Amino acid sequence: MPSFVTPQERAAEDPGSPDEVVVDNPSSPSLGAVLRRGLLGSLQAAALSALVLEIGTLGIFMPRWFKDLFLDSGAFWLDTLVLWVVIGFLWAVLGRLSWAIAAVLTTTVVLAIANIVKMQYREEPIYPSDRDFLSEPGFLASMVSPAALVGAGLLVVVVLVGAAWLVTRIERRHPRPRLRALPRRHLLVVLGTRLGVGLLTVLLLAQAAQFNQPGNIWRGLYELRGNDWRYWNQKTNYRSNGFVGGFLFNMPIDAMKQPRGYDAATMADVADRYTALAERVNAGRTGSLDDVNVVLVLSESFSDPTSLEGFELGRDPIPRTRTVMRETTSGDMLAQMYGGGTANMEFEVLTGQSLGLFRPQMLSPYQMLVPEQDDYPSAVGWFRSRGHDAIAVHPYRVGMYKREQVYERFGFEDFVHDTTIRSTGTIDDNPYISDAAAFDEVLAQIDGHDKPLLVNLVTMQNHIPVDGNYEDPVPVSGVGGGEKDRIGQYARGLEHTDEALADFLAELEDSPEKTIVLFYGDHLPGIYGSSVKEANGGTALHRTPFFIWSNQPGQNVPRALPVTSPAFFLPLLHDVADAPVPPYLALLREVHRHVSAIQQGRLLGGSGEPVEEGQIDARTGRLLDDMRLVQYDFSIGERFALDALWPGSTP
Repeated sequence: MPSFVTPQERAAEDPGSPDEVVVDNPSSPSLGAVLRRGLLGSLQAAALSALVLEIGTLGIFMPRWFKDLFLDSGAFWLDTLVLWVVIGFLWAVLGRLSWAIAAVLTTTVVLAIANIVKMQYREEPIYPSDRDFLSEPGFLASMVSPAALVGAGLLVVVVLVGAAWLVTRIERRHPRPRLRALPRRHLLVVLGTRLGVGLLTVLLLAQAAQFNQPGNIWRGLYELRGNDWRYWNQKTNYRSNGFVGGFLFNMPIDAMKQPRGYDAATMADVADRYTALAERVNAGRTGSLDDVNVVLVLSESFSDPTSLEGFELGRDPIPRTRTVMRETTSGDMLAQMYGGGTANMEFEVLTGQSLGLFRPQMLSPYQMLVPEQDDYPSAVGWFRSRGHDAIAVHPYRVGMYKREQVYERFGFEDFVHDTTIRSTGTIDDNPYISDAAAFDEVLAQIDGHDKPLLVNLVTMQNHIPVDGNYEDPVPVSGVGGGEKDRIGQYARGLEHTDEALADFLAELEDSPEKTIVLFYGDHLPGIYGSSVKEANGGTALHRTPFFIWSNQPGQNVPRALPVTSPAFFLPLLHDVADAPVPPYLALLREVHRHVSAIQQGRLLGGSGEPVEEGQIDARTGRLLDDMRLVQYDFSIGERFALDALWPGSTP
């Protein structure tokens, strides 16, 4: 497989080079031997690269996963085959096998390191869509502690040095004759081999990029041995099907499969039924949101650590929030992920669309779906059509999760971020803008607008890492070392949020402006060790507090809700305000009565109890079918029913 340089030419180029192999030396390997050696060496390198990736996925050696990969599914050998194709492609392009091997080995080591770090903080592996974060190196660096960052950097340097050493060693042990010094017959063989390998590998890699298309060769090979795509738990998916198999499974694909029966007539029927339902719901309502400020607060990593087993805090970090929750419509939100998923929860709140109804490969609509559209139906368009101005506030960089593009598609008129926010105040050594400063921005926006506002605030104060943020962390017992420090620091940040939130609501309480606030945490922070994770099964690591509060008399009535998906927050907000709902929100409201939360592979019934989709009653099944039809229609369908179900929802 390697290309060739004559020893005479090598000597001419580098007179001081070591002893060279002479082409006509009888001891020199034949062309066939060189090609066979390259074939075997590249296959060994591919297997080593696959092993590196599996180690980065499996972590501590676990016999069951090892058995799945190597014996039952054969996924390891398929991963090796894919990486061998990559090496072959690089050799065909570069003409130097040692370079191709070094490039693949280096890349796989870097991927394995990144995978280990992401697994630790977010309980999920590396995805193809994560490449978008390469444009935000500062954010990636902020996700891990300085010590871990330095360690990873040193390891990458070691790998690069090792790769350079490997290239040098291979080329010294196996000098390559230059192409133009070969006999014509051998030259044609080498060039023909490179061309053939190049064409074949391009075709195979193109197939890999279309892994989720019907009849795909690679997917067929992975499924030949009975591979089980465990999309509801991507960590398990990668461990069972190999890193490469899991990675390919998450290659881009249409957001949803077209539901059976989808057409204009079907959507007209759906629109008629939920228009009638909305009329029945609205008949007894006397409130309105037309002259009310609507504030949606996504509080970064806000959770209730006192609800977790495995450790104890010296004091309750969120007493004020707990009091508000007892007096309002409130409960626990079902977060999609542990340690991440902020933009996905924001997407569900603003659109009413559930990630659980998309294909499992639709990992981030903000990155993979919304920017591809000219506009997108959301609460932003709906409230603007009712007379509101729409402002987004996020005290961080505009590029994260493509928010600048997404907010434009939704129809936000202004986006206040880290360089345009009025106050950039922080607390102690926390580098992120404080929640108090973020709430002050919202108050200033309300005061500065004559029209009612829709404000979507996404805070940053409690974003990881939390190491060393505060001088006075909350005392923690039951765990030790760095985990104890992280939990104490995180809990102290919650106390600051709890106080800032109480002050914010007090300001609104005294304001003549009518305002309603939806407050929710997006996910738990990725700070807990294995013992705490193991002690908290089920949904414990996916539950965050939420409440809906109003400064209007009589609207704050205690109502404890079951665990709820954020896709259902909009109809709940209208319930609190006793405001009329459009047909789309009437649909979501009715679904929530039967299914309180939806995730990939998980449904919670109307009371928050786990249910299997195959066990739901006919009424619930039809509601989910209708929600799926509408979500398809609004997201990637023809939008047959958009104007009837949610008029004005696009800018």
